[in-house]
Amino acid sequence: MTSMALAGLASKPVQAAECAGGPKSLICLFLAGGADSFNMFVPVGDGYSEYRSTRNDLAVDESDLLEVTDTQQGAFGFHRSLDVMHQMYREGELAVVSNVGPLLGPTAQADVGNLALLPESLFAHNTQQKLWQNAAGNISGSGAFGWGGAMGVQLARCNVAANVPGVISINGSNTWQTSQDGNYMALSPNANIERMYGFDPGIATWIPEASRQATSIRLQQMLAHASSENQPLLIREAADILSRSKNVTQQMEETFDNFTQADWEPDYRNKLERQLHLVTRLIEARESLGMERQLFFVRMGGWDTHSNQNERMPLLMNELNSALGNFRSALSALKLSDSVTTFTASDFGRTLTSNGNGTDHGWGGHNFVFGGAVAGGRVVGDLPSYAKINNPNDTGDKHGEFAGRIIPTQSVGQYGATLARWMGVPESSLTSMFPDLSQFKKQDLGFMT
Repeated sequence: MTSMALAGLASKPVQAAECAGGPKSLICLFLAGGADSFNMFVPVGDGYSEYRSTRNDLAVDESDLLEVTDTQQGAFGFHRSLDVMHQMYREGELAVVSNVGPLLGPTAQADVGNLALLPESLFAHNTQQKLWQNAAGNISGSGAFGWGGAMGVQLARCNVAANVPGVISINGSNTWQTSQDGNYMALSPNANIERMYGFDPGIATWIPEASRQATSIRLQQMLAHASSENQPLLIREAADILSRSKNVTQQMEETFDNFTQADWEPDYRNKLERQLHLVTRLIEARESLGMERQLFFVRMGGWDTHSNQNERMPLLMNELNSALGNFRSALSALKLSDSVTTFTASDFGRTLTSNGNGTDHGWGGHNFVFGGAVAGGRVVGDLPSYAKINNPNDTGDKHGEFAGRIIPTQSVGQYGATLARWMGVPESSLTSMFPDLSQFKKQDLGFMT
């Protein structure tokens, strides 16, 4: 069995309601460090020369691009290391969502000097990761929680039959899955789920049976006593958490014995592939776990390419491509592709300009959404200008010169709300989940069927 570890738990919902559309799973694939998506998806044809002039030594050669077309916007190319994305695009299962980033509202070049109109601490890793994951423009107060966690609260009614929470991180703590009214479960592909020693006399069999039975009885008595009404609230809460953890651990261990994905042996060196292997097992086990909705978080690091970008980016893209290819094949074999959607996110886009050996922190960047329910084979939103002179999308530096940092034209809120609608979040809840959404006329980007 692939190894994993169990952490936080969410309370079981108390009221049932039907969820339309059958079971659905949404996966946030976070490319930590700030992925240079401008070299993952590139204009070709008439737009290529301007791209190459600005990117200079960082530009991808046209011979290294796998061409696709958008019926309205022309020709583009995926980096040849991303042939799985290229194939998904051609088969209508992947959409490129262009120039997305945190925004407080529609933002023009003239607005950049007014800090009141800008999200907090632009270009800083820690803040921008949180802004991407909370879609609020600030990281404190009501913006301290994530839109994935908010979706989990809204969709808890769909998982009333489950003892295991449907909001699951496969890569530790994150902002995206936090919420004021619930927690998420954290699993790792590196440590086994095992029932708690002592409570279950059927394990730790090297201990004499009489001792195991006596220990189990005593621990159950202590737990029941701690849960009684005459105990202080803190004691009762601790007992409740321990009881739920014990029950969830047992159910997860029993379930995973039946969903091993034995035909897919993930590459141990590919951390993302190991995470997606675990996600696949959890998706396959949806019915057994009583889940109608699942929200996963996975993360791939290494994308902060200040130096040696031309050497590092192909390695990163190859690793990403391999993991996605095996993940897609597994979902296809299980006939689950139509009910699973994966979307990318990152700290920020990177500068169009080279720093001599890499790129620096930017703002807007391209993202990719894929799955059988995606209205793919197209680019959503206009690609930004790559011009070095009179570029309307550029923030400019402190002297008003070209900076190569691109102002987003589509917000994280618009991006997230489109995904939340597909998951079944009520329309009335979207503006509280995505505070900037009301500032935009287009509140659904249209990339989901």
